[in-house]
Amino acid sequence: MMVLLVATRWIYFAAVFVIFGAPLFWFYADQEALAPHAKIWQRSLAATRRLLRIAALLAAVTGIAWLAEILAGMADGFSSLVDPETLRLFFFGTQFGPVSIARLALLLATAIVAFLPLSDRARFSSFIATATALLMTQAWLGHAAEGGATAYGALMIAVYAIHALAAAAWVGGLPMLLFALAEIAHDGDAKARTLTILSRFSLMATLAVTFILVSGIANTAFRVAGSFDKLFWTGYGAILLTKLGAVALMLALAYFNRFVAIPQMRLSPKGEERIGGLRASIAVELALGIIVLGVAAILGITAPPQ
Repeated sequence: MMVLLVATRWIYFAAVFVIFGAPLFWFYADQEALAPHAKIWQRSLAATRRLLRIAALLAAVTGIAWLAEILAGMADGFSSLVDPETLRLFFFGTQFGPVSIARLALLLATAIVAFLPLSDRARFSSFIATATALLMTQAWLGHAAEGGATAYGALMIAVYAIHALAAAAWVGGLPMLLFALAEIAHDGDAKARTLTILSRFSLMATLAVTFILVSGIANTAFRVAGSFDKLFWTGYGAILLTKLGAVALMLALAYFNRFVAIPQMRLSPKGEERIGGLRASIAVELALGIIVLGVAAILGITAPPQ
């Protein structure tokens, strides 16, 4: 049951991160791509649409499965899922009920938007809106909800939401960056276009990382009640430190790309030959991001130190 819950959470987080970060990428990387009848980035946009449809379906399936697992864990196993009274009590008699109903509605809306005949701008804007709501409502189903209906509880919710949105903007945008670099590799002006799109992504990532670090420290302080020494003697602390180690590797790669690889490409007479190395580095960064989501899936169901 525990392994199934972790796997479900992992896939769900990855899908929602893509639903938020992938469309957001095109609004800061190159808005011309979203103009009606635009002729640029056609292959990258087509790949984005396909990925978003897959992510929307995965989010719906794993979101429902996660809810079923929560309900089964609170009641008498999966047999409770067909008991009308159990369902009524869960959805209308617990603090999780209203949030769960809202999430189901958001997941349905996301799946519908994925297949409606919309322009990219309208579709991507809708995805960003629903994913933002999904990431924010997640705070009410995790450790951040422990603060209750108080100012302190509201602060915990807000900090968690900032952390999740910033992480989704960074990690969820990495696949689009890889798509764009792959398409640029066939362009006659690869160096200039690569530098432009990398600079824009780097600026976004810098802002996102700042929010991630500040909110991450605050989140940790909430969990350990300000006593950070507890992290060294508990299972929760070990998992958190594992997550921090993976994030540190991501930051190291991001730092190398921004302050070493990109300046070298800018100074090189022919920077095109460095695109392959950059793509490999970004792919590793994405793989580490996926690992971080897996660790976060475990951390979310691990009791914080008391």
